[in-house]
Amino acid sequence: MRHAGSILALVTLVALPAHAQLAADWMVAAAAHTGGVGGTFWRTDLSIHNPQEYDLPVVVQMLPSNTANLQAPAILVTLASWETVNLWDVLGPAAFDHHGTAALMVYADTALDCDPIERCHFLVTSRTYTLDPRSHEGEFAQTLPGIDYWLGVDWERYGYAAGILNDGEFFRCNIGAASWSSDWTVVRVDVQDSAGNILATHEFEVPPFGHVQQRLPTAVEGGSLVFYLAEGPDDARVFPYASVVDQTTGDPSYQGAIASTVGVVAAKSAHPPVGRPGHPESGPVPDAASTPGRP
Repeated sequence: MRHAGSILALVTLVALPAHAQLAADWMVAAAAHTGGVGGTFWRTDLSIHNPQEYDLPVVVQMLPSNTANLQAPAILVTLASWETVNLWDVLGPAAFDHHGTAALMVYADTALDCDPIERCHFLVTSRTYTLDPRSHEGEFAQTLPGIDYWLGVDWERYGYAAGILNDGEFFRCNIGAASWSSDWTVVRVDVQDSAGNILATHEFEVPPFGHVQQRLPTAVEGGSLVFYLAEGPDDARVFPYASVVDQTTGDPSYQGAIASTVGVVAAKSAHPPVGRPGHPESGPVPDAASTPGRP
């Protein structure tokens, strides 16, 4: 296991390669089909777009929260050229039939010839929403974009989020992380006030190919969160985030942590192979048109 202390000293900056914006391996760090605070019920719609001039088969795997997912159910989707497939309420009965929360891994079929890798690039995004619990008309929602596998937080990079509101009266903040690793990881988060002072450090254990989410226990107004690995294998890679919710309206806003080498003592140059959980329970994409209440 690797171990690291709470290190926030500024060191020599290492330039990151430009983000290609499309990718062959994606993580959606949080998804839901579950009740929430104040009579809300949260659902997630997953959208996958193929920009290629040929059919592209992709795999969607669900990683239930607080579970070691060395095996994970999968849906196999073949996207026609330029097609967008929408999996409405992807954790719901028509797709994974899971009541609760999870993360989602979406990647090009491993049987494909992806040389060069751009041949297998596509786009993933999602939307998590609830009906207004007071009127049941209109929705509150937050966009949770897919995150390129290579832009996760690893031993090279910390994850940064700023403008965090968590006063316990007007705003509450949830924090979480999804893991693309076949072993346990420990993620730490430093809570900083707006002046840069560390108010508290919290940590949570993330199971293999797992997802965890919890309330941020430290009050902060307009401060920042710094996520980093404390324990895990050499190829550990996690996708931390924060979600700030207006306590009056229930309206949420999502912030995926931005990974950067700034603040990290050393960076590796080699990328380890991309692992994935097995998927013994695979099935075709459901008919989106038959899902009640959605297009």
